[in-house]
Amino acid sequence: MQYVNDEETPEQQISPEEYLSEQKSRIRKRSVWAIGIGAFVVAAHLAWLVLFSFAGLNPDFSVLFRSILFILGLFILVGGIWGLRHAKNLKLEDLIASPEAIEFARQSELSAPYFTYVLVGLLVVVMLCQFSVGIEESRKIAGLEKTDFWARSEYWRLLTGAALHGSILHIFFNGQALLGLGGLVEFLSNRAHLLIVFVLAIVVGSLCSLYFMPEGNSVGASGGIMGLFGYLAIYAFRRKRQLPPDFLKNILINIGFIAAFGLIAYQIIDNFAHLGGFLVGAIYGFVQIPGDMQKNPREVGAALELLGYAALIIFTFSCIFSILLLLKVVE
Repeated sequence: MQYVNDEETPEQQISPEEYLSEQKSRIRKRSVWAIGIGAFVVAAHLAWLVLFSFAGLNPDFSVLFRSILFILGLFILVGGIWGLRHAKNLKLEDLIASPEAIEFARQSELSAPYFTYVLVGLLVVVMLCQFSVGIEESRKIAGLEKTDFWARSEYWRLLTGAALHGSILHIFFNGQALLGLGGLVEFLSNRAHLLIVFVLAIVVGSLCSLYFMPEGNSVGASGGIMGLFGYLAIYAFRRKRQLPPDFLKNILINIGFIAAFGLIAYQIIDNFAHLGGFLVGAIYGFVQIPGDMQKNPREVGAALELLGYAALIIFTFSCIFSILLLLKVVE
């Protein structure tokens, strides 16, 4: 047994400058990894087209932007490059939270995003049912099939389309985004707002998709997720003293990446559903989030809380109805 005298080994402390240097180093390491992974994915796609050329075939470079993996690799690469630049320009004040932010976080340390877990769980269950009938077939049955919506007045597709997804990657990224953003809304605000914004953004996003893209088929909860982005952007602007220094910047960067991603991959991304959902979340946040720092944004009245539960019930029944349609229990 080794004896250590605590009085002779005081707790090691680092200076603010050392802490800043440590954070810069951490960001650089993550950025280098991102550049390596992104460059590998992009290079692999380009090499595949070059092999086609050597084989005497005429390569179609437009196929790159129809590949979700290529687009993701491209954005990971760009994100890594941006991360190196961010590390270079990082300042100590970008890392130090205000006293208000520390106190605000302390008040929420026992919160858990249970309703976010419920939403993600519902989407996963629906996806499992999609596998039982086939992804493409499930899109026809319960997705936002524009032709059936107009011709047969199948208005329920506004919600069931959001319960379905087009692939494993699709639900993986949407699920990750919903876990992160939904958890933030429950942590910073109130779960009633999470549910109301999510469902309203889904409906308005679907309506925008129908109006501006009256043909085709759309699936995915990304309209509701973009609503959460819009809500958090307004929240970060109005309550920035209660948030980490770079919170608003990170939200805006993510929104910018999603917008750029949508422009590049417009053939596989429903940008109008994204835009409609985002605007709903931003407008709701503008109306609901108090600018007065003395008002607690977590407090809601009984009526708003009931509206939140109603939104949860609506989305839950939409997922259940989607499952019944997929399993051919209802026609």
